[in-house]
Amino acid sequence: MKENRKPKTKTETPEELDTLAEERAEDSGERSIFSPRVAIALGAVVALVFIVYSLVSLSGIHSQIRERTEELDAIKDEITVQEIKNDSMSKTYNLTDSERSDYMERIARDELDFVKEGERVFVNVSGE
Repeated sequence: MKENRKPKTKTETPEELDTLAEERAEDSGERSIFSPRVAIALGAVVALVFIVYSLVSLSGIHSQIRERTEELDAIKDEITVQEIKNDSMSKTYNLTDSERSDYMERIARDELDFVKEGERVFVNVSGE
């Protein structure tokens, strides 16, 4: 049986560490299936898979953000239109009595085709 080695005071190179690991495995009757190089390679593969998964996930999240941003812009446009309508209605509501009377008359004539009593309406049938 080989003599157990005492730790060296100097730093050992990776090749020396591999050799020591193999010697210890032979001494104990076991053979390690993972050498340090295999472990590093396996770690690199796991890291690469994690990075690819992260990129795919981020891509999906980015597309969801884009969709939500478009929805938000559409809602902001609707809000702007509604605020304009509200301002118009507010102005109409706050009219004085004489302004309200003129407004109602204009609506009755233009949109409802009403006429005043005794008023004559001439219609241009030529289309011009």
